[in-house]
Amino acid sequence: MLVPYNKFLTIAWLLLLAALLNVQCGYRLSGRGRNLPAGAQTIAIPPFKNETAEYQAERFVTAAIREEFIARSSLLLSESPEKADMALTGTISAFATIPIPDSDRGAARRYEVRITIDMHLIDMKKNETFYEANGLVFRETYEAVAGDFFSLDAGSMAKIAAKFAAAAVTAMLANF
Repeated sequence: MLVPYNKFLTIAWLLLLAALLNVQCGYRLSGRGRNLPAGAQTIAIPPFKNETAEYQAERFVTAAIREEFIARSSLLLSESPEKADMALTGTISAFATIPIPDSDRGAARRYEVRITIDMHLIDMKKNETFYEANGLVFRETYEAVAGDFFSLDAGSMAKIAAKFAAAAVTAMLANF
C-alpha cells in the first residue's frame, strides 16, 4: 500500500530526528568544568619552590601552571594570595633526566624527564585546603638530536613544563 506524500508529516519526522540526534549523553571532558569552590573568582599562584639542582625549573613550571589556569578556568590571576579567593602553592622536590640506552653500545638517544611536585590549592576565604597532591610525578620521554646530548635549554624546559601543567590543572579542575 502506498502512503500519500504529506509535507507536514515529513517536516515533523525531520524535526523529531534532529531532536533525537541532539540529545546529549551527559558525559563531558575531564578538566574542562569548574569544579572549584562556589564564588571563587581569583587565584594567586606565587612562584613554586625549587628544591632541585635544575636551574630555573620553578620559573618555567610556575609560568606554565599560571597560563594553564587562565586558559582552562574562569579564574582571574591575582598578584597576592591575601587578595585572592584561591591560592596555589607548590614545591618541586625532584627533577631528573634519565638516559634510556637503546643501541648496542649503550648510547642513549632518548631520555626520560621526571618531575616530582607537591601542590596545594587553598580556599583563602575558608582557609581550607581544596586540593592537595603530594609527590605528583610527571614523566615524559624525549628523543635527542642526532649525536647531541639532551640538554634542558629554555625551549625544552618550557615544553616539559607546559605538558606537566596541562596534566596538573586537569587533575585540580576535575578534583581527583
